[in-house]
Amino acid sequence: MSSLRSSGAYRSFRRTLRRAAHPRELAFQRRVRRGFESRFLGDPSALSAYEEEIRESGLLEHVREKRKEYDAIVGAAAGDGYTPGGIGLAERTYLYAILRTLRPNVAVETGVANGFSTAFALLALERNGEGHLYSIDFPREVGRDEDAEFYEGTGKAGIPPESTSGWLVPDHLRGRWTLRLGRSQDELPPLLESLGTVDSFMHDSEHSFDCMWFEFTSAWPRLREGGVLISDDVNSTEAFPRFAREQGREPIPIGRGMAFLVK
Repeated sequence: MSSLRSSGAYRSFRRTLRRAAHPRELAFQRRVRRGFESRFLGDPSALSAYEEEIRESGLLEHVREKRKEYDAIVGAAAGDGYTPGGIGLAERTYLYAILRTLRPNVAVETGVANGFSTAFALLALERNGEGHLYSIDFPREVGRDEDAEFYEGTGKAGIPPESTSGWLVPDHLRGRWTLRLGRSQDELPPLLESLGTVDSFMHDSEHSFDCMWFEFTSAWPRLREGGVLISDDVNSTEAFPRFAREQGREPIPIGRGMAFLVK
């Protein structure tokens, strides 16, 4: 664990938590970690091992540099409501741990934007030595007005001008990745039909009730027993808690707005 503790990225992350987090938030984070370890991982040492894998991979440094590039390119446009998107570091770590533990052959996600969480998912598949990630994204390019709408709009996450979804994903991780551009209501059904059974599904596209419900009800029948359905922004609408109740599954939180179900 010495390399983990001495990591500059680790120290910076811990300093950020100490400065920004209220004691109640830190207590919540500890509960989430303990719940994830006991309810999914089983081994209390596994998450620390996965965290060290991430630190040693160089992905944190890569993402940090790409974020600087994003900020330099987007600049003042961020004031127009654009964000880089992407779940937080803790949630990305949990996502990595889920996929390392599950070892999916077929993983599906909706919502890529700049590619923060996608990069962590692909790192997990690379470390597993198996599996393929199929992503669907309907990108919003910063500074470019689009007439087309998703369910309730195009969302806030924007990619730099003249870039493509997932542009920050390292080249060496792209061999296990297939990206389809378009709305999930158009692209998800034929993708799932072509894949047959999938091992994991993650929703991180438009966080409206209609979109979330459509994606959950489309993906769940295709999930194998023991597979996982992951969702960001689970508190944004009633879709996720309602879906969990109807399926008789207890959500496992991995953040204040992120959770997953095991089928």
